[in-house]
Amino acid sequence: TTTTTTTKEGNGEEVDWSKFSKHKERKQPEAKQEEEKKEEEKPSVLVEPVVEGRLAETVPEEDAKAGIFHEEHIVVAPREMAVATEDDHHKNMPENEYIAPISKRPEDNQLNEALAKRYSHENIVMVTWANNHYYDFVKNWVKHIRDCGMNNFLVGAMDNELLVRLIDDKVPTFAMQSGLTTADFGWGSKNFHQMGRKKIELIHLFTKMGFDILVSDVDTAWMKNPIPFIRKFPEVDVLTSSDSLSDFAETEWSLERTTTGMANIGIMLLRKSAGALAKEWVHVLEKDENIWDQNAFNDLMRKGRGKSFPDHSFEGYDGLRFGILPVATFASGHTFFVQRMYEKKKLEPYVVHATFQFSGTEGKRHRLREFKLWYDAPEYYDPEGGMLMVDLDVPEGLLTAAKETPEKHFDLVNHQLLQVRGALMLANSLKRTLILPEFWCGMDRWWAPHRGIIPGSQLQLPYKCPADHIFELETWVRRNEPFREYSILENPRTPDGVKNGVFDATDKLKSIPLEDFTDVKVLQALDDVRSSDKHKVLKFDGKKLMEKFSEKKLDYFADANVKREFENKIINYCSIWCCKHAHPGHIWYDMSLDVLPHKDRHGRTFNETYPWRALTGP
Repeated sequence: TTTTTTTKEGNGEEVDWSKFSKHKERKQPEAKQEEEKKEEEKPSVLVEPVVEGRLAETVPEEDAKAGIFHEEHIVVAPREMAVATEDDHHKNMPENEYIAPISKRPEDNQLNEALAKRYSHENIVMVTWANNHYYDFVKNWVKHIRDCGMNNFLVGAMDNELLVRLIDDKVPTFAMQSGLTTADFGWGSKNFHQMGRKKIELIHLFTKMGFDILVSDVDTAWMKNPIPFIRKFPEVDVLTSSDSLSDFAETEWSLERTTTGMANIGIMLLRKSAGALAKEWVHVLEKDENIWDQNAFNDLMRKGRGKSFPDHSFEGYDGLRFGILPVATFASGHTFFVQRMYEKKKLEPYVVHATFQFSGTEGKRHRLREFKLWYDAPEYYDPEGGMLMVDLDVPEGLLTAAKETPEKHFDLVNHQLLQVRGALMLANSLKRTLILPEFWCGMDRWWAPHRGIIPGSQLQLPYKCPADHIFELETWVRRNEPFREYSILENPRTPDGVKNGVFDATDKLKSIPLEDFTDVKVLQALDDVRSSDKHKVLKFDGKKLMEKFSEKKLDYFADANVKREFENKIINYCSIWCCKHAHPGHIWYDMSLDVLPHKDRHGRTFNETYPWRALTGP
């Protein structure tokens, strides 16, 4: 049965909400009259209002079946006392308890008020969205959210494939098929900007329905429930993360004292009171397809900038109050992975957003893995054939001088890079997976010229740098080069048998003369420890490894074809450092830098007369 409910719109006209129901059935007049008579005899069941608007779905039938997301077809009217409908799938259920949808079809998984209410807590709904290409990111996001004890979340599925997988995984979801690519969105691409517009439409919808929406990009990892922090600022309409690289929060419960940095909309709370802001945000983006959604928000936030308040929030758009979340605990990829600000301040972080990183999506995954914030399948932590690691030699003189000039930074990194090349050659010979060691860098990496640190950053040099500062990890993955992060042996998900199966095999190579140091001789010397059944990880001393490879270098491979294949693949394994105050200002790392003669990835020749040096460009 259905219940006919009418409410008054702003102009006083009554609206019959039953005609908008996607479950509407056409009835014969006699049957309809009989049903209405029965309904009149039934006592009305009233529910207390939770939000100020009630959603009426008017998605065209053909679009609903295809799962097309139409913000403009969502109608919201004032809600004073709503009559509970009999077909409310989420009625009278415990808060946030997962309820499976009635089917996996997009038309049965549309976003509506009942669904949002079902997964809200204190009127807050955490929301992320993705397409099927980012399924592993969604799984990781959900796992961290649930590990924090939170269930007040929804995931928007931008294609049918992800929708079905999330329902199978019992993840609260709704269909928001966008017509965009089902592959990687690509930062800065047209698809990336179009995806951003869907995000803002989503924010508008939740505020329109009367909910506070906690937006979280899918490349975030939550480590602590933010609701207690949010409760501290009930009068603030918008809380947003920031790309600021300096921390000015007074305590762990304070907002940032400075508001000069760029707000980052990857983590933000918009209360229902910010509905007008969300609406105009959508309109701004509709008028200019080239404007970046984040820039549009920052412009609106500063519009009508007024006074500041004692809690460091400030007046902005249309008198709304804005607050900047502390960058040490609501962290960007720089304040967390590079500066490790939370460690220095001895704070427990709430969340990290994998920004300020390189090497695309693979770079994001690896960053999260380095900090043990990525959930992989069990076999990832015990790869077939075993692993190989190198203890890097990092001379104090190189370390302390590395912050002085780009050239000295390269002296430090290149010293470590040659040790990794040697370890990679051993790993390839032994068919083992290389554990990329943790590097030291003397200068930060950015997208513009700087003198060691990004302007405005509190980074202290030298620093332990992420792998994507040096390597093009996407290329490693494309070439099916097996590798793992430096922290894998510290990860609680790594089996004890692997952690306890580390064997230092350095001395096994001692008897091989430098002139005979080839893969054939190495395999013979390591014959009794090559098996991964007992020795899960073979460890080598970096300094001694460099000495062994000092004469043969790439001629370590006795087979010329194997040598050529290795040289051809590592030519693209390294990335750039950026940037000197020059044009161009970037400098490429080169894993074959000591091989003379050799050509780099750009065809530049280095030989005895013109050895490798830190050249800018091309």
